[in-house]
Amino acid sequence: MSLLSRRLRCYVLSLACLAGSAFAEVPAYAPVKAHVCGECPVTVPAGMTPMRGVVISQGAFGTPVGYWSAVDLDRRSMTRFITQLKNPAEKPALVQSRTVQLSDDDLAAIVPLMNTLWSLPDALPLQRTTDAVWALELFDAGVRRKEYGMGAIQAQGAELNNVLDAIWRRLAR
Repeated sequence: MSLLSRRLRCYVLSLACLAGSAFAEVPAYAPVKAHVCGECPVTVPAGMTPMRGVVISQGAFGTPVGYWSAVDLDRRSMTRFITQLKNPAEKPALVQSRTVQLSDDDLAAIVPLMNTLWSLPDALPLQRTTDAVWALELFDAGVRRKEYGMGAIQAQGAELNNVLDAIWRRLAR
């Protein structure tokens, strides 16, 4: 191998190492689970429940429409979907959905917030209002944590929701 080709090879390997270190490292998911749900019903529409991830829903009593954000860690994706409740005795029907792929940087921003929610010993604080409702459901294989309430989602749940909104606005143009 000539001196030039050795230098070129060394340069390429150095660039590859530098590029590899420029990406965010995705932390382990759900290492601590302080508050889990044994018998809580899953309110997420069929086919939209991730094996590992989070689903946040928001709606109001005065409208049959629900707005959902689902992060699936295994598929490395986020789906936003809208449901409509046609009959209160039935599950909501899927009206519209769109999925975007998440990068390592996106997951590195989302997973620590999800881990924080898993590790909280108490429920998220509530904001009392009359018509708005929300739910936040974390999934890790067969283990779940479910938070829900009236008003706007609060504290760490709001922080996660805001990050998901920012990622969605960037990716779903």
